[in-house]
Amino acid sequence: MNLSCTAALLVATAFTVCRAGDTPPPTEAELRSAITKSLGYLSKGNDTWMEEKNCNGCHHLPQVLWNYREARMRGFAIDEKKFDEWLKWSDEKGKDIKAGREMTAFMKLALPDNPAPELTKIIKEGQLPDGSWKAAGQFLGQRRAAPEVTSNSSRIFLLALAASDSDKQASEEVMTKAAALLAKDGKATSVETLAYRTLFARRFGKPEEVAAISAEVIALQHTDGGWGWQIKEPASDSIATGLALYALQPSADPAIARAQHWLIKNQKEDGGWPVDYSKISSTDRSKPEKAKSLKDATMIYSYWGTAWSTLGLLQGVPVKQTQAAIP
Repeated sequence: MNLSCTAALLVATAFTVCRAGDTPPPTEAELRSAITKSLGYLSKGNDTWMEEKNCNGCHHLPQVLWNYREARMRGFAIDEKKFDEWLKWSDEKGKDIKAGREMTAFMKLALPDNPAPELTKIIKEGQLPDGSWKAAGQFLGQRRAAPEVTSNSSRIFLLALAASDSDKQASEEVMTKAAALLAKDGKATSVETLAYRTLFARRFGKPEEVAAISAEVIALQHTDGGWGWQIKEPASDSIATGLALYALQPSADPAIARAQHWLIKNQKEDGGWPVDYSKISSTDRSKPEKAKSLKDATMIYSYWGTAWSTLGLLQGVPVKQTQAAIP
């Protein structure tokens, strides 16, 4: 069963009655209002990306398709014609991996019911003899300990192939090769790493493993309800908070409500969430000649933060319909 379906089947647990002293969760109307605004932000940003770029990107086509698919399952009205246009465009660009293979993994996670054997092939061919994949794009250019770069990227590929029943054989093959690599996991330095480990444990691990890693994530929640991308970062940001919120659900833990409230409170009028890229990226863009790079990075990171925040908030809205396979 894929990640989104697992969360969808059990999401009602997030609406359990709060214990005395807990922060009451936002109402469904509050969640839907914030999500509707953020979907508009994602749509506009994605259209701009398609006009200016010639690739799917890890942040844009996969993330907008992922969010809109989950929104449709929860009864949000979406522009089906536009969704089909995005899907067609992404299919045409799906084999372009010059920015890294991770895009193919995010496309698989975005559309688990959409058979894409060409993406499966790209993922399988990219696995190295030690069971890992060569990290690229967002995984390579951010502040992480070196082992985390490899393990996070590898987990994304493994989760991607496990998302679809049509990839069952491929999933088993790559998992066998990656087992020794993942057994070497060290201490995490980022909330992102713990979020990916939580998602991985939900799919492949035991309940007690999920509970243990989830507890690590919850223990790192700031008093304002958010998380910082790096474990030692005192300021909350939307990327870490959205990722943590998505990874922790389904759950009735009070941390869920606190994170939902933080995101709603910090959403901007345009529907997005700002991100200080300098706390995450390892690239220095402070010099005047880097002005365009700074502008591009700010846009990409804010889009990424908004995508994860929206996906996290969506898990708090009950599913109204199952997702049919995309032809």
